[in-house]
Amino acid sequence: MKKRILAILLASVMLFALLAACSNDPPEPPAPPDSPAPDTSTPATTTDDDDDDETAEPVADNRGQAGLGWNPLDYGGAFVPFDSPVTLQIGTFDRARDDMPPVGDNYWTQWVNEYFGENLNINVEYIPIDRSNTMIAYNLLFAAQTPPTILMEYDFEKVTEWWVEGALQEIDRAQMQEIAPTWVETSGGMDWWDQFMVGGGTFFAPAYRPFWDTNFTWVTFYRLDWYEEQDLGRPTSYEEWIEAQLTFKEAYNLPYTLDHMAFTHNFQFYDYNPFPLDEEYWAMYSCVNVPSLPAEGARRHLAQLNQQYNLGLINPEFELDEGGAGAQTEALQAFINGNLYRYSFFAQASMPDLEAFYENNPDAKLGIMWNNTVNYAMGDELGYRQYPQERATNPAGFFLGFSSSASDDELKAAYMYLEWMAQPDVLDYFQWGAEGVTFNYNDNGDRVMVSWEEQGDMWMGFSSNKDYWAVVVEARVTGDAETTAVNIIPANLPDSPRLRQEQADRYAYLRVRANHGLTYNDPINGSPIVPGVIAENRPGLIPLFQSLATDLVKANPDNFESMYEDAVQRYRDAGYSEIEAARLQSFRDGYIAPLNPIASGAQPFSWWPVGSVISTVYD
Repeated sequence: MKKRILAILLASVMLFALLAACSNDPPEPPAPPDSPAPDTSTPATTTDDDDDDETAEPVADNRGQAGLGWNPLDYGGAFVPFDSPVTLQIGTFDRARDDMPPVGDNYWTQWVNEYFGENLNINVEYIPIDRSNTMIAYNLLFAAQTPPTILMEYDFEKVTEWWVEGALQEIDRAQMQEIAPTWVETSGGMDWWDQFMVGGGTFFAPAYRPFWDTNFTWVTFYRLDWYEEQDLGRPTSYEEWIEAQLTFKEAYNLPYTLDHMAFTHNFQFYDYNPFPLDEEYWAMYSCVNVPSLPAEGARRHLAQLNQQYNLGLINPEFELDEGGAGAQTEALQAFINGNLYRYSFFAQASMPDLEAFYENNPDAKLGIMWNNTVNYAMGDELGYRQYPQERATNPAGFFLGFSSSASDDELKAAYMYLEWMAQPDVLDYFQWGAEGVTFNYNDNGDRVMVSWEEQGDMWMGFSSNKDYWAVVVEARVTGDAETTAVNIIPANLPDSPRLRQEQADRYAYLRVRANHGLTYNDPINGSPIVPGVIAENRPGLIPLFQSLATDLVKANPDNFESMYEDAVQRYRDAGYSEIEAARLQSFRDGYIAPLNPIASGAQPFSWWPVGSVISTVYD
């Protein structure tokens, strides 16, 4: 294990400056539990902003509405203080943003230690993990023999690398069920965990991801006002969309109109895949861990980017624009300044980026893309989507693993922490904070988040502290799926009512699409062989892919196809052929559950019902 970790570490350190961020934490696979996990948030809240500029002083002891008071000893169960102090370390994403508090020391980390830690004789430490380079950050900790007790990541293929290195200990299901029954129930129950086993053992505890098959949290906003100002109708083809971009570039004297950041391991081209999808193709190429350059969908996507680059629509130095999910990149700043056509975010009730956009562009008007509609049409020659297929998010949220070097007491402390975090009043406070400080009630009795500048000492982290409470649930649930989908759109923006309606329509479309079997996951691969093959080849392949993909985008269009063929051969020779072969064999050996029958073509595809909101989009 040490030799392999050191080898990966050496490669990782040399490549640190080259690796960039994962943009869509969200990941991948099969169907959710038969019965959904319970809603662990408060019921039916919305986020209509009353724009109240007055905030109270920070509330040091604003108890949750359940009345239990956050002290774990009040909940009974397995909460028993340790005789000697125990240190619990938790790997926590650091997104390196000025509008977020320090990850390891803030009001919320202190609150956890005051109420959870001091009452159980546990010292909780949050270990910052660079979100732009998650695997490198963990490898550095492994090499120094200082891994946190709780390790977490979204992508199953990544966390299985930890397993193959021996960095994780097998979970004692009976012990976890005894100590953390609320958390286990919330995750979907241990039967749900079975699909995430590797080597015949349970090494991962999958946190709950609600409404996973519609992926409505990743939202792309675009400049609707530009269409109106230039008297352009909504494009009905890729060609018309390109013409609109060229018009915007000239009319507003812009250097470029489209966002694109440096290539990373998280290279997604699902919209460009052939349909139906061959199952072996899916098993080999559907992942966000190692870029799948040889896939036909990748070729189509890169060809389209090449066209857009050569038309001057993409930043000529896009490969220098790096950053993790939610990072303050050059593209984001260009959007805030009013010089970019679109930008994508993980939407949330309070979004400083959008607030800054409207401050700089008070007369602007934004719209929400539906991803598979004529808002963002593709084009027959370069991957027009004949069907609205799309990759689903991971039906699990964080995959939690526990360090193989953790002591019995540290492991118990970790289970206690998860159980405490899953208590409804604890989770509610961590997600919303205190009335009068982080949120207010509007006239309808709904909670409305205040801006981060007004939160005082209770300044919340990324997406209302998500990187802390996502150990329990991936999204802040505010009622049913449609209500939750709408409530992630801020209510304090000039366009809020219309944007919320657009998001409601978008969710209806996403729901129908998922119900028609056009949403598919990345495979959950339980092979004991594949993780080792990936761990061995991944460090060298990612920077090679970044270089090859960048060159392909910037190539003369006449040379693209020949350059692509050469690039694929170089990539396979560098180790990707071993990954292809291992994944394919694992599928043939039964380590991957079959793709859903509509996506694979085994079952005929039926079009949308006439008269639905969907048919009005596609007719």
